[in-house]
Amino acid sequence: MKKILLTITTIFVFAQLFSCLKPPKFSETPLIEFVSINSTQVQQQVDSIQMIISFKDGDGDLGSLESDTSTNCFITDHRPGKPDYTYTYKIPFITPKGTTKDISGTIAINLPGITCIPFHTTDSVTYKIVIMDRAGNKSNEVQTPVIIVNCQ
Repeated sequence: MKKILLTITTIFVFAQLFSCLKPPKFSETPLIEFVSINSTQVQQQVDSIQMIISFKDGDGDLGSLESDTSTNCFITDHRPGKPDYTYTYKIPFITPKGTTKDISGTIAINLPGITCIPFHTTDSVTYKIVIMDRAGNKSNEVQTPVIIVNCQ
């Protein structure tokens, strides 16, 4: 009888603990983290780069509707001796799942072949990435490691 009572009590305690767990609560301002890059050495105009970032957003308003033409992902090419250039992309609409609006996941960003600064045999570049939700909240900025570009 004591074994049965102990088992029932244990089940009851665990049931109470798990029923009290709340889903994560993220900020309404998107938060991103750099996850990975497929290569840090590429051949000019031949190799493409794939970067992966993770995101968290508390109000679930990341991505654009199909009819929306605005961009929401900004990737800035930063390299010594050259003015920064920002590429803009459109993240597709991300639908929150379940009853909470909080969303999280990863985004893969593909950049086609990189060009070099003229008259260089090698070049180095880093990319700074920022995303923006539909409410206009900009995320933090993350940066890739240095990418070496073979210009020949």
